[in-house]
Amino acid sequence: MTGCTESGSAVLQRELDATIEALLPGVESLMQTLAPNEEVACENEETGYAFTVPLRFPDGIGTGSVVAKLFRYRERVRMDIEIAHNRVFARPDGSSSERRCFMNDFIASTSFSAGSEEIPNDLRRYVVSGVHAARDAVQRHNRQQIAPWNQVSVTNK
Repeated sequence: MTGCTESGSAVLQRELDATIEALLPGVESLMQTLAPNEEVACENEETGYAFTVPLRFPDGIGTGSVVAKLFRYRERVRMDIEIAHNRVFARPDGSSSERRCFMNDFIASTSFSAGSEEIPNDLRRYVVSGVHAARDAVQRHNRQQIAPWNQVSVTNK
């Protein structure tokens, strides 16, 4: 018998929870940067938090949102950010195909050690530029195509 009153995993879990709490304002600020005129929704989940902001596509087709999840993962805090949307490639007649519009996808993931207190500026820049590039990808692609048969059309599911 060692005489310890707390196990290492319980202490680590508390440290990771404290790290999540410390990172919350930074994640909310990042999400606010992505959608400055929108309210950031935050849900408390079993192992962390999920932040959501709406994402509007320039052509007005489909709906989307940016979702950031901050949670305990093994012995670290993990943050996953992705664009969730209902855009699919359109068939020549304009109807929906089964092919998801991968051009509007974005996923980023990183982890933080216990005791981290802020989101690095490089990560913030990467996420902001990645989300904006994914949001505008179809229009950018179509502007670069001289021949109309190389352009793509999208619709929502």
